[in-house]
Amino acid sequence: MLITKDTRVQQSFRPSLNVEFDVFLQQQSKRFAPENCLKIDFHCHDQNSDVPDELWGRILRLPETWLKTKKLVKLLQANGSQVLTITNHNNARSCWDLKSKGIDVLAAAEFTCFFPEYDLFIHVLTYGFSQEQEEILNRKRQNVYDFLRYAAAEDLPVIMPHPLYFYTRNEKIDLSVFEKLAVIFARFEVLNGQRDLWQSVLTLNWVQSLSPEKVLSYAKKHHLDPAEFGVDPYKAKVLTGGSDDHTGIFAGQCGSYLYVENLAERLKTTPASELALEAIKNGDIAPFGQVGENQKLNIALLDYFSQVATKIKDPGLFRIMLHRGSTWDKIGCFVVSNLLLEMQKHKKTMKFFSFVHESLQGKKPSKLLKWQVSKDYKFCINQLEKIADSKKEGPEVFTETVNTAIRELFTHLNKLIAQRVETAIKNSNGLRLDSFSTEEITRKFEVPSQLTALFLGEGKRQDNMSNVRVEKLLDNLSFPILISLILAGSTLASTRVLYQNRQLLNQFAQHLGKNQHSNRALYLTDTLFDKNGVSTSLSGKLKEIQRADLPVDFLICHEEVESAPHLHVVRPITEFEVHRYGEQKIRIPDLMEIANIFYDGGYDRIICSTEGPMAAVSLFIQQMFNVPSYFFMHTDWVDFIKHTTDLNQHERDRVRRLMRALYNRYDGVFVLNSEHKDWLTGFEMQLPENQVFVTAHHTQPRDLGIQKVSKASIIPGATDDTPVVFIACRISKEKGILELPEIVKHAKKRIPNLEIVVAGSGPAEQQLKEALPDAIYLGWQDKKQLAALYLGLDLFVFPSRFDTFGNVILEAFVHGMPTVAYNCKGPKDIIQNNKNGYLVEDIAAMSDKIVEYFSNTSIQESMQQKALQRASEYQAEPIMQQFLHDMGLELPVLYNNQRTVA
Repeated sequence: MLITKDTRVQQSFRPSLNVEFDVFLQQQSKRFAPENCLKIDFHCHDQNSDVPDELWGRILRLPETWLKTKKLVKLLQANGSQVLTITNHNNARSCWDLKSKGIDVLAAAEFTCFFPEYDLFIHVLTYGFSQEQEEILNRKRQNVYDFLRYAAAEDLPVIMPHPLYFYTRNEKIDLSVFEKLAVIFARFEVLNGQRDLWQSVLTLNWVQSLSPEKVLSYAKKHHLDPAEFGVDPYKAKVLTGGSDDHTGIFAGQCGSYLYVENLAERLKTTPASELALEAIKNGDIAPFGQVGENQKLNIALLDYFSQVATKIKDPGLFRIMLHRGSTWDKIGCFVVSNLLLEMQKHKKTMKFFSFVHESLQGKKPSKLLKWQVSKDYKFCINQLEKIADSKKEGPEVFTETVNTAIRELFTHLNKLIAQRVETAIKNSNGLRLDSFSTEEITRKFEVPSQLTALFLGEGKRQDNMSNVRVEKLLDNLSFPILISLILAGSTLASTRVLYQNRQLLNQFAQHLGKNQHSNRALYLTDTLFDKNGVSTSLSGKLKEIQRADLPVDFLICHEEVESAPHLHVVRPITEFEVHRYGEQKIRIPDLMEIANIFYDGGYDRIICSTEGPMAAVSLFIQQMFNVPSYFFMHTDWVDFIKHTTDLNQHERDRVRRLMRALYNRYDGVFVLNSEHKDWLTGFEMQLPENQVFVTAHHTQPRDLGIQKVSKASIIPGATDDTPVVFIACRISKEKGILELPEIVKHAKKRIPNLEIVVAGSGPAEQQLKEALPDAIYLGWQDKKQLAALYLGLDLFVFPSRFDTFGNVILEAFVHGMPTVAYNCKGPKDIIQNNKNGYLVEDIAAMSDKIVEYFSNTSIQESMQQKALQRASEYQAEPIMQQFLHDMGLELPVLYNNQRTVA
């Protein structure tokens, strides 16, 4: 039996965080009498946050927000803030402007301070300073210790915001930084309206664990004096909250209550800002509000991107080239700025972005607009109206409505894109997707390196993509594609921002011993119930996962299959068939739906089995959630095109380089034979050796109730003594199937009554029937039918040099049928030559071994027994044990039986 955590416990990861944080907020709400409390949002920004910490924002010359001070003040007051403060980055200009107008405001700023020994930047919220002190603070922030010592000497209270979110490219942050933070800070922001629940609960539990003994021990360990930083180790740490709003959408919805004894009387003689400063220094603070996971940040970034699209100016090529940052940062900024500047030429798109911004602020599109837009886009206007209406129904309803609208808009627009593509194909004089051969696709998969050819074209037609002009391409970018990109981009960016320190969060949770993320993998595949070998092996893996309740769930895109335990099914946005590649359909899934399943399911890693649409989805999820990702290599596409096309070496290298680029994006690649590992880690592919894992398909339990097929029932005139060779596979060129006629011809010279039975279907079926008319063709057979054939026939012949494993060989072994195959790739890792089968080099040798097998009865019996024995070495338990281990899914004990593959 499997010994592991209860799946239900793992899936309750986020609900348990919600319960824990809600209990904390309820306790905080009861700490102080409401009549003696001032309400404040400790953390919000306006247009004077004009130099962002994010590198790309600085390169592109984008402010963090365009929100005007007047609008922010109005929003804070509307949400009940009794004390005004604005914490812009590294300046208090907005506070000074308000003071100059006679408005009572608590001077504040969010200073970016450098932690020298860790090479990282942290933010420090600072309150109550003067303009002269602000100048000094800005000079001191180059060293966080100097900054905090000065603040303490001047009696300026500080708060450490979002303690688990740092600005650094160093992913391996030493946890000792938190020991120092415990010594040098007295106040921590445990509720940040733009951060996720996991970070908030981790911060809460960490801060509450900081006993005087711990703080003093940390101080001694790091030679720090808490008093120098205004910290009393014998006082409990102070917990605060703020919205961290940059857009004017959530300001004032999260914040803190400040307790002031006899508040009503004191307000008669003392400004609210002074009383607030007093309460901050005393630590009389209780946070309020709700953490919205990534949903709030998603909304904020959608609003921000909408404004960027309409407001961005040309940053200048020299600025991009000469700015600080990596080459990839500069290339990315160059591409993004050009795309956005091109988008500004599309009036329809710019209007839509303006409407998005207005609806997020609560303003509905005009009724006239709804009548003007085409039927295809009325859905978009309806969604914007829902968003604007929900603004009046409270923050929770608004947040849920916007995120639902984003997903539905994305789905609707992608379906519209698919419909338009299908319409274009239908109207293209008989053009079909399956009319493109592998050769044509590969040869056109190129972009010229000569800039004049790329941008201006040449006088002659080229056999690549240079005939696609960039200007024409941009002009043809349709409205739904542009909007979909922005919706997907905002969703990706919002979640990526929250989880860019995922490795730190995992280490922190482990160190804390609480709130550790559930360890679960989501397994994406484009095929699971189709008629091909990959589907057969994957469906077997799913059955074992379901049987043993392993921490892995499959996800497929299918129009008919229903979800089941450990299986998510999403419906395709569109689908199409490419007949020359078999019966496999290409199904395009809803990206947002899968991202939502990954998030809600509490998964922390992803694996993909196919190079189709799901590979793109897996890379999106990888970037979005910053999770480990793995690829299971079932098919050698370089070998596939070698066996099925007439492409030359140069053209095949294009595919190899594409595969190399794809596989290098993953943290690990699983292969099914040692030859592939050597290839992937060798000169041509250059993957790190420790990132390539050899695995295997496991056998399926034999159905003892199945009776073997009678030879006479499928072969006219056959008896039990008739020698019969059998093959079951997709009937296609790459499977070596067209070598069968020659193999059988040579064998029949010495065994005239030799018969051959073929199970399967495929594009070469008619060609094989013409070349080998005397064979028995059964068509596609299900598992039970195949089992009866394995039991009733004699020898399995496998002439493929293409297969990475040879699952059918194991299926034959399970039923005691030996196999003759070529000495290559997968078969040579399974077959033990002259024991349970034969490994040969060519057609003649394969014919000879068929003759040898049928010429010696004792060989047959011995090989049949050893085939059964070999099959027993491919049990599911040890294979799945190693598979999960290689993915980093560490469980105490998986199975009692822990054998290894021989």
